[in-house]
Amino acid sequence: MFRVGVWKYRTILLAGDAAAMLGTFTLAMQYWWWKVGPNYGEFFPAAFVSLAVYLLTLFMFEMYDIHFNYRLHALYSFIHILGAVVVAGLSLSVLFYLLPGVKLPRGSFFIQMALVVPVLFVWRINFWRLRQETLTPKRVLIIGVGEEAQSAFDILKKFGMEYQVIGFITDRADDQKVAVGGHAVLGHTTELPHIVKQQEVEGIILATGHRAGDQLIWASLQCRMQGVFVSDLVGLGEQLLGTILLKQVRDSWFVMAPGFLILHHRVFRRIKRIADVTCASIGLTLALPLLLLAMMLVALESRGPVFFRQYRVGQNEQLFSALKLRTMKWGTETESPYTAKTDPRVTRVGRVLRFLRIDEIPQMWNVLKGEMSFIGTRAEWDILVKEYKDKIPYYSLRHVVKPGITGWAQVNYPYGSSVEDAYRKLEYDLYYVKNLSLVLDLKILLKSVSVVLLGKGVR
Repeated sequence: MFRVGVWKYRTILLAGDAAAMLGTFTLAMQYWWWKVGPNYGEFFPAAFVSLAVYLLTLFMFEMYDIHFNYRLHALYSFIHILGAVVVAGLSLSVLFYLLPGVKLPRGSFFIQMALVVPVLFVWRINFWRLRQETLTPKRVLIIGVGEEAQSAFDILKKFGMEYQVIGFITDRADDQKVAVGGHAVLGHTTELPHIVKQQEVEGIILATGHRAGDQLIWASLQCRMQGVFVSDLVGLGEQLLGTILLKQVRDSWFVMAPGFLILHHRVFRRIKRIADVTCASIGLTLALPLLLLAMMLVALESRGPVFFRQYRVGQNEQLFSALKLRTMKWGTETESPYTAKTDPRVTRVGRVLRFLRIDEIPQMWNVLKGEMSFIGTRAEWDILVKEYKDKIPYYSLRHVVKPGITGWAQVNYPYGSSVEDAYRKLEYDLYYVKNLSLVLDLKILLKSVSVVLLGKGVR
């Protein structure tokens, strides 16, 4: 499905952010130059390092997700910007310490941090106003009037002004007067090419379930040959929501759909394994002081072992023993497979560890052993997997990849506590399996930072 100028607006937003940061850097340096005189060349490296770190941190905080930011309230936008700037400042402090050749006066460093927050906020507020005034929504026609058509309408509605649903088309003669989402049925599929031309339609969504007769296919083909974008409901969900809508797929879809091929590509598997070992090694090294502190707090608060082991289902449904910090009272972990928000089994220290995902740090050892990947599907308890396989179609397909400490489902859907939640998370897992790539892994890794820092998707 086409997006409405996403890359155009994202490029403008990125360029504006870069200009704002370079501008605030120059203003901050005025303080130093006023004291000792201009010395431009000496601080050029610091300017570019600062720019790269600030932009990367904004990306981690999802500030270049056009859809997410468009719906964000001004106050929350300010909080996201403030959080990104603080994290960038801490990161730059470490970098400047490790790279003595890249230096920046301390006063200028803090002046830029103070200036960049209001400048970015004002720029972004005006950017969204400008986008709202200049945006021309894509005119979309939905084929169908049933539950699938309502689902297509709801998905497009989530994207605000990007899409304008102008009406519905039916493939049944007795549905002419049915209204969906406040929009009237404009006609029958036999009239599709004429209606598309008359209404200046730019996109068509086929939402007729699994019944798409020859007449509808031929009419849609005529429209596509005229430059109109055509998508089914599965494609709409995949490209706009990042999920595979399980109710809309059949076995044949998994056989014929593009994707899935990189799973067993030898070079990709080697690169991913090298990345896993590198990330886990660095992560364990950096997190060791925090891990030792957490272990001490767990031991002091309640009796029992510091670590908790549980059999999880890994790649190809092989069982392995996952290692985590204990967050519950010893002996109560097996009482229920789900953890409620106010579960009395969770200790006070455990609640903090879960919120900050510190309890999952020991799983990096599972990554080093090759039982897990840094990025993948969630490693589920073997008891739950047996239940899910009986109740959820295609559940076993998520096990063709190694489970991960974080993943596409983990950063897009909150902690699940029911079969319905497992069903919804599987839709994200299958999207990951289908579209697996190093670029997607990097996107998940960066997004995981914002999930931890902003507390989204936590249990």
